[in-house]
Amino acid sequence: MPSAYINLSLNANKFLQPQWPDSSHRNQISHVPSHQEKERTLQPLRLQGFLDRLTYFEEWGIGGTWLQPGIMPVDYKAAHKRVYALTKKRPDSIWGYTVLPPYWETSQYESFIKWTVEELGFKVLKLQPYAFCTSPLTPQSQKVFETAVKLNIPVIIHTGNGMPCALPSLAIPVAKAYPELNIVLAHSGAGIYGAEALIAAQQCPNITLEPSLTTVMDIPSFIRKLGAEPVMFGTDIPLNASAELGKYKALHLTEEPYAWVHEGTARRVFRL
Repeated sequence: MPSAYINLSLNANKFLQPQWPDSSHRNQISHVPSHQEKERTLQPLRLQGFLDRLTYFEEWGIGGTWLQPGIMPVDYKAAHKRVYALTKKRPDSIWGYTVLPPYWETSQYESFIKWTVEELGFKVLKLQPYAFCTSPLTPQSQKVFETAVKLNIPVIIHTGNGMPCALPSLAIPVAKAYPELNIVLAHSGAGIYGAEALIAAQQCPNITLEPSLTTVMDIPSFIRKLGAEPVMFGTDIPLNASAELGKYKALHLTEEPYAWVHEGTARRVFRL
């Protein structure tokens, strides 16, 4: 089995955000540590804990993963730095991508994304419609695509849960307006709107489908009607690895489409 490169849409905040006693425990400690003290104390433990979880991927022959920070952290800069720390520990198998609310002021938004790309080495930008309650077609969302074009990086758009903002068809006008932009539809409609995701990819050659959380019935339709090159393997979270791999194993793909789905497509889209 070739190594697979995963679009891992994981809320890293859950694993990397420092955990500390809540107010009910305050009487039991004599010193309430500052945020900086918490970071210095717990971040190495959190990072190692997450690296330990990634051994689950290795058990299944998965050679690399894309990692995002928490969608709505207290401190966006600190959250992206935590992901960066993981990429530094495993530069050949962990890559970071940026998630930021599109309703930030344009210059502030562009400056932050540029920092993650040029200073942290992140290679992808993500729009999370359901978390930020914004459609890909809103004026706020346009800065996401315009910034990605300026920096020559692809965009991942979450689709599926979070309707009506997360409908796959909403990516069609975007893909046509920015034909030079590579767009990945995370979850490909998540089993609810798989047919709609397929139509989007059929109409727009710059759209790639990542079918984690979709049904095993949708995936062969994607490959049969699009070919394997626009389809990208993903898991969403580490514990889904065996289930997502099982979907493709059940299809009995020949070597060439298997290689595209599990590695080639990600290398093409993310320029690995």
